[in-house]
Amino acid sequence: MSDPEGAGSPPEAPAGSRRPSAVVAMVVIAVIVSGAVSAGVTLAVLRLNSRTNPQTVDLGSNVRITENNAIIEVADKAAPGVVTIVTGQPGHGLGSGYLLTTDGYMVTNAHVVANATVLTVIFAGDPTRHDARLVDSDCQTDIAVLKVDGVANMPTLAFGDVSALRPGVSVVAIGSSFGQRAVGAGIVSSLHRAITVGDPVAPAADRTFADTIQTTAEVDPVSSGGPLLNIAGQVIGVNVAADSPGGVLTFAVSVADVRAEVEQIVRDGKLVLPYLGITSGNITSQDAALQASPVGATVTAVAVGGPAESAGVKSGDVITAVDEVKLDDAHPLAQALDNQFRPGQRVTLTLFRQGATTQVQATLGSQHPTCG
Repeated sequence: MSDPEGAGSPPEAPAGSRRPSAVVAMVVIAVIVSGAVSAGVTLAVLRLNSRTNPQTVDLGSNVRITENNAIIEVADKAAPGVVTIVTGQPGHGLGSGYLLTTDGYMVTNAHVVANATVLTVIFAGDPTRHDARLVDSDCQTDIAVLKVDGVANMPTLAFGDVSALRPGVSVVAIGSSFGQRAVGAGIVSSLHRAITVGDPVAPAADRTFADTIQTTAEVDPVSSGGPLLNIAGQVIGVNVAADSPGGVLTFAVSVADVRAEVEQIVRDGKLVLPYLGITSGNITSQDAALQASPVGATVTAVAVGGPAESAGVKSGDVITAVDEVKLDDAHPLAQALDNQFRPGQRVTLTLFRQGATTQVQATLGSQHPTCG
């Protein structure tokens, strides 16, 4: 009798032998589909997107799923806007950044360009070194804006919506080494985490980043200053790989914390921020639960003659709100002041003091961010 499936088809297995292989196939399918779900992609979504994300599914004896890799697509589209930054610092001569405007403004880490002996930029696909200048920076958020003059029509990357982020969302970290891309892919592991970057030589220079994005994407020092992208290819953070006594710490500074600063530097050529005149530490929701304290900023010192002292703020107070802006893990004091208020503005500070809530009025001063 002829074989309807072809002469090469194997004989049908006895009924009793089919069950284990069927179970194995189901397990394999479950594992693969589970892997697709863990990457933020389901087969249903893939079918809906088949025009832009072609795939084949063979549910025969060998299960095979192929698809265009979204991570590669994001990296391919974003790579032209990512640059290499050469600073000439011994042992720390390279970093990354990304283009913000078509005429050559770009973002990187402040620590990448600090104490630079030279400052040049290499664009993707162009081995030529272009002289760059530092426009301004903020070492507290580790952000710097550079400018290469005499260029036009450069590929740029746009800011994304950080409020849409959730743990488990796929992200892509991109850096550049002499024009060659370095890509790290992973997921958001946590949001709004406070991270202290220590200085092995001068502990007093430790900096705390109160609203970071932690991911499983690998970021090496050369990629520090490059963009962290969502799956739409938009910038949601700036990658940081910073030296610390325990080794290199990696995370991303949320664009929610730095977008207003970056835009001000590009617009005005310098950074001027509101000044309250206090030293403070953030009380996170976790800290508050352990300490039976409200979430906010605990005042550890008050500058003599500063706006806070004039308003009656005291050491030990906890600032819980500025005007109608309530402080929380996603909106620490520094971010709230820098993004939503301006120097010279009169604001109402809500304070928690000795078990009671009170309010005081303060007129914000102005300052350029300082290091140390």
